Amino acid sequence: MFKVLIADDEIFTREGIIEQIPWDELGVSEVRQAFDGLDALEIASTFSPDILLTDVRMPRMDGVQLSFRLRDMLPSCEIIFMSGYSDKEYLKAAIKLKAVSYVEKPIDIEELQVSLKNAIGAKSKSMQTNKNMKKQLALELTEKDLKIDDLKDTIDAKLYNKLMQSNFVTLIISFIGDDEFIKEDILSNVEKLIEKNGYESICSFIDDKRIVVHIFWIKNKLNLSKDKYLHQLFSAISDYLSSYTNFFIAVGKKVPALGELSKSYKTSMDAMSECFYYYHNSIIYYSEHKTSIYQSEDNLFNNFYDKLISENKQECLLTIKRLTCDIKQNTATPVNYIKDIYYRLFLKLTSFASERNLGVSDNDLSASIPFEKFLEFNTIYDTEAYVTDKIETIFNYMAQKSTHDNPVSSVLDYIHKNYDNLDLSLQKISENTYLTTAYICTIFKNKTGMTVNKYILEYRLNEAKKLLKDRTMKINEIASKVGYGDGNYFTKIFRKDTGLTPSEYRQKFFS
Repeated sequence: MFKVLIADDEIFTREGIIEQIPWDELGVSEVRQAFDGLDALEIASTFSPDILLTDVRMPRMDGVQLSFRLRDMLPSCEIIFMSGYSDKEYLKAAIKLKAVSYVEKPIDIEELQVSLKNAIGAKSKSMQTNKNMKKQLALELTEKDLKIDDLKDTIDAKLYNKLMQSNFVTLIISFIGDDEFIKEDILSNVEKLIEKNGYESICSFIDDKRIVVHIFWIKNKLNLSKDKYLHQLFSAISDYLSSYTNFFIAVGKKVPALGELSKSYKTSMDAMSECFYYYHNSIIYYSEHKTSIYQSEDNLFNNFYDKLISENKQECLLTIKRLTCDIKQNTATPVNYIKDIYYRLFLKLTSFASERNLGVSDNDLSASIPFEKFLEFNTIYDTEAYVTDKIETIFNYMAQKSTHDNPVSSVLDYIHKNYDNLDLSLQKISENTYLTTAYICTIFKNKTGMTVNKYILEYRLNEAKKLLKDRTMKINEIASKVGYGDGNYFTKIFRKDTGLTPSEYRQKFFS
């Protein structure tokens, strides 16, 4: 949408134009009016019109003087002159200023509307050219051997002067995944967000997935140089992008001159090279502090396989968790080297599943899964989650297979591993062995000759008797270790079973 400023000392002319032109149809969002050249110049300093429609003869400052002054302030503003005088000098001035048209008074509304359409068309073309120029400039500014003096001939003089007085910082925004969004809208809205926060920018897509954003601000605006305000801006950009897709934002070093901007770009790329070690939607700041390179332990893979063989799921999961934590301390490590470590652990899983003949139907647990699968992961957390998920899959298959082959053994195994748990119950056993409570009761009684609850009671009491050998342990402590939260209740059932209290039992057999 465009903005128009009308400058004319005749109020009826101004009002008539405002009332009779279909501004919405032309794409004009705002129209303001001024009563002479000086008034128009003052309004333009804050309004920044796209088109100036001005009378030639006005008090204090005429339309030609106004236009020359305005061109210095807003070089891309399109100008339409209005005059009731066929004055060649004014026509010459209009030609020199490259005015879109010269409309004679009294105003013919249809003729003026055509002139406005032409002005809007010229402005649109100029804006597109300027946008393309800034996109090209954004890419040129990343080049280390860029000659700053050469920019004078390729960019707007006002922009060049501003750049020569500014501080800079470069961002790289990298998009993750295949989310559908309109790239040009994203780019435009990021630019508007930067402007809203008091900064200016030159942006462009580097490729389909990455944007380079050169942010700059005049050096005398000291507040804008503070990290506090820059970080607020980066967070605002992050908040905006998160509603569309996943991404990383990498922030380079601040630099005090246009000639050093390529350094900010390079450091932002260095920061982006570490995005693998961050969560999605993170802001990554360049740091000159470099970490060391992670070296995997020689016995990492064999130890992991041993834990699989011992069917210790928690230790397997803990191995992966610890590995991730260790690697994160060494972000200088080449990403593909890290992915290879996880891939080799994954192959240990597939080998184990094959040797145990688990019959895993999950296609992702096949030894034929190529390393390229791991190249798809964007972060260490994605990679860790994939391997962790496969560990869970294997142990779930083992649990189901064990239950199917020997359901009573599965029940006994669960009781032996969880007898110290206060929440141990028939229902818990059912949930973890994938057997119904009724089925458990039937097969368990047939196999052992006692109920599940009776077996749990006897097993706990036998374990308690073993603990009573240690005279340093208090009765309440022993009760807790065998699954009883209430020491008095434990004493009651112990006495009912043995005829002695725990203390009496200890005194009799372990004194």
